[in-house]
Amino acid sequence: MTAPENRVIPASNFTRFLEAIMAEQPVIGPRERPDQPGFYRFGRLARAEDFAPDYGTTTVPPKKTFAALREKLFSFTLDSPPELDLHFDSSPFVLLGIHPCDLSGIDALDHAYSQPPAEVRWTANRRRASLIGLDCRPDSYCFCTQVGTESNRNPCDLFLTPMEDGYLVEVHSDAGAALLEKADTRKAGEEDEAAAEQWRREKAAGIVPEFDAPVEKIADILEVGGLTPVWKETADRCYSCGSCNTTCPTCFCFDMVDDIEPDLSGGARYRTWDSCQLLDFALVASGHNFRGERWQRVRHRWQRKFLYLYRQFDRPYCTGCGRCSRACTADINLVDVANRLIAAAQKEA
Repeated sequence: MTAPENRVIPASNFTRFLEAIMAEQPVIGPRERPDQPGFYRFGRLARAEDFAPDYGTTTVPPKKTFAALREKLFSFTLDSPPELDLHFDSSPFVLLGIHPCDLSGIDALDHAYSQPPAEVRWTANRRRASLIGLDCRPDSYCFCTQVGTESNRNPCDLFLTPMEDGYLVEVHSDAGAALLEKADTRKAGEEDEAAAEQWRREKAAGIVPEFDAPVEKIADILEVGGLTPVWKETADRCYSCGSCNTTCPTCFCFDMVDDIEPDLSGGARYRTWDSCQLLDFALVASGHNFRGERWQRVRHRWQRKFLYLYRQFDRPYCTGCGRCSRACTADINLVDVANRLIAAAQKEA
């Protein structure tokens, strides 16, 4: 599509815009958790007023919209072959208020799940959704500028940049243009564009954590010898709780669990989110654990984010959202550990 001109939705019209969309399809967006004021999660909006545009970061990333924590794969009985659960919902919905780092996370999973054989459940759910991005303000954990996601727009249909009295709206697809037809907008002028650019400059200036080496060099650094002391020192603090993985927007490891009927007549198999930091993650049927030591699991996580998948997809599988550091019960900070690794590699070299 030809890139259309940017538009402005005045604040007074934005609620009506959401109500018009919600009248036709569900809208999922960030809303404050009733059980924990000040914390946010993506959930279906019952009213336009439920949308929390000023949220910092949700505890769990919006990937859960497309990959449920627990998904039924098939059922089985003693007397019949497994019956695959391939009946997917096809009804459309809108995912609203996605920050650039989380858009990058969805884009990363689009790439990973499209590798043959493609992941049909993710693809089916992604096909249903229209994505509306929203620019944000960083906190002390954010480091999106270090991984190049601060201005990411893929794969959104519309993108909103907050202004003093509304939003500057970028249209990135035909689906986004169709959504925007429901809004009362005006053409963005030079002052509007300048205000949006000022927002972006202030956002970048507010991001403090920095890697001591370019992110594209970290894969090489992780292959340098002599880093084991850093892994072991970090592991001495780690509880192997898995909070870093379960809050990460790009982790996609899973486990298979069979629920068996009490009378053993049959059951069902489910796929659940899993974490490479859990002790049993690399345990195999023979009883051998390929990463039985905690430092090996800690090392694997950094290598997964910045080495293995970087080599495969030519991009780090970290979006700079900072969720892992926020959620860590031991206060382990990803950027701090990365910089210790960089320093150790430089010393080794």
